Amino acid sequence: VLSFIRQNDDSLKLYQAYFCKNKLCPMCNWRRSMKYSYQTSRIVDEAIKQEPKGRFLFLTLTVKNVPGVELNGTLTSLTKSFDRLFKRAKVQKNIIGYLRSVEVTHNEITGEYHPHIHVLLMVRPSFFQSKKDYINQKEWGEMWSQSLKVDYIPMVDIRAVKEKGKGLRGAILETAKYPTKPFKLEIENKQVVDDLYNGLYRKRQLGYGGLFKV
Repeated sequence: VLSFIRQNDDSLKLYQAYFCKNKLCPMCNWRRSMKYSYQTSRIVDEAIKQEPKGRFLFLTLTVKNVPGVELNGTLTSLTKSFDRLFKRAKVQKNIIGYLRSVEVTHNEITGEYHPHIHVLLMVRPSFFQSKKDYINQKEWGEMWSQSLKVDYIPMVDIRAVKEKGKGLRGAILETAKYPTKPFKLEIENKQVVDDLYNGLYRKRQLGYGGLFKV
């Protein structure tokens, strides 16, 4: 709902705006994403000032696809597993700060949902300089499997953010984007809307840690 006031020159000026703030609303998602991106950019800029030699990584943690009825419980388990992963000694030793975001995509063919976590990591320079400190993709996968307490190795993607300029801004935007990809809110998608609404209910999309949280 937008409220305008008429100015002396007869033009209209936006006076008040009321938004639904629903996590499935494209407009509210866009506004929220822009807000998070700006806040995170400010946090990262300050972190670079304090730790100029820090390096950045972009980590994606996944889990097997689930039906809609299991989505809410899976998201709860996902964030608890993330906390277990980042409490591990080797991870804590290397991390300066991080931003975590949850995203859910829908498979139109199977009808299942794919919840996953994006993480922007700021690590100490020793992470790349010492074999003792370095964590490769295989080790990330094994630690994530143990943190999830599952009997399979989930897909994990870890890559260095090569630039502190454009590359880092892109990683921030990717992490702070919508919790779900925009889709048509039509009657045919009623079940998808219900599943995502119930699955994301009272779930925190973003989380900060380390220097990013201070």
